[in-house]
Amino acid sequence: MTDFDPDGGGGRRMPTPEINLETLWKICGSSLAWVALVFLVLMVFLFVSVRVGRVTGEQTGILLNRLSGKMTVIEQSGVRIYNGLISDFYVLDKTLQTLSMSGGQKGDSLKVKTVDGSDVYVDLKVQYRINPDMADTVIMTSGPGDAFKKKWTRDYCRSISRNHLGELTTEEFYNAAKRETRILAAKKEINELLDSFGITIDSIVIPQRPVFYKEYEEMIKMKKLADQEVLEEQSKALAAEQKQLTLIVTATNVRNVAIEEFRGTMEQRIIEAQAEAEKVTKAADAYFDRVSIGAGATFYRSQQEAEGILATKKAQAKGIEELKKALEGEGGRNMVKLEYAKKLRDITISGQPFTIEGRTSRFEHTSGAASSGRPTKSGPRAAQEQERGQ
Repeated sequence: MTDFDPDGGGGRRMPTPEINLETLWKICGSSLAWVALVFLVLMVFLFVSVRVGRVTGEQTGILLNRLSGKMTVIEQSGVRIYNGLISDFYVLDKTLQTLSMSGGQKGDSLKVKTVDGSDVYVDLKVQYRINPDMADTVIMTSGPGDAFKKKWTRDYCRSISRNHLGELTTEEFYNAAKRETRILAAKKEINELLDSFGITIDSIVIPQRPVFYKEYEEMIKMKKLADQEVLEEQSKALAAEQKQLTLIVTATNVRNVAIEEFRGTMEQRIIEAQAEAEKVTKAADAYFDRVSIGAGATFYRSQQEAEGILATKKAQAKGIEELKKALEGEGGRNMVKLEYAKKLRDITISGQPFTIEGRTSRFEHTSGAASSGRPTKSGPRAAQEQERGQ
């Protein structure tokens, strides 16, 4: 079919295409196939490239870019979508891990050779964890997964613990305190070495008693019995010492009480003695004052009496002196005669005188003298007194 020019020009009219439904269906069907193919390819790409990683609260995630080699540590728990074609996603367990090495001679126990050559089997229980901030270091040095548990922790703990425990003698192995000291030293060294790998050892313990050879086990039992006997004797000695100390304290307390009682009694006696001494002193002072005053009065009185007696005696002496002077002359003889006359006044003398040549030479007394109560004298002395009287 030929179209003509509607403007009436003389040009040839454009042909009008005819619509073929079959051809159109072929064309459209082919386009839908391409769209479906593209969609399928896109879905395959998304399925291959899009990955979903999950991080729990007990894990640390690491996203590795294969092209740049950059690692990103993901500490926050949750879901992470990443491109699996250019990235890898790993998770590491950051909780406290426990590594047990036990079983004795036939198991996984640590075999240690002591300084003196004995073999000892030691069980170890190690608690460790990774440093979340160094999770990328753990991946680079140990690889993904749990490789770090066997590659570093177990080997280092066995090797270094064996070295430190091997510094003990067989007898020292029996001492738990010395074993603990060597284990702590081993732990410190292990942490210094594993720190660069992002691993930290929290504790290393020996959960069970080390296993020795049978012969040495018997020796250990014998030593335990001996140690137990020593402890019993020490306990008895300690009890005896405590009892002795108790007795000493009791005796000391009794002595102190007795001393205090005696001191109190002595102090009381001292107080009483001081009071008595003060009382006696006051009485003595009063007696002294009284005696002093009385003695003064007596002295004064005696002095006056003595002066009076002295004056009297002086007067008497003076009178006697005057009498003496008076009696030294004729007056004295007259007084003597007078006294004889007084004495002979009442005496009657009888006798016979003998006269020779008109003079009486003697007088013989013939009878006792009669007197009024006065005695008579006879004999030569009486005659002499009579002669003095005549």
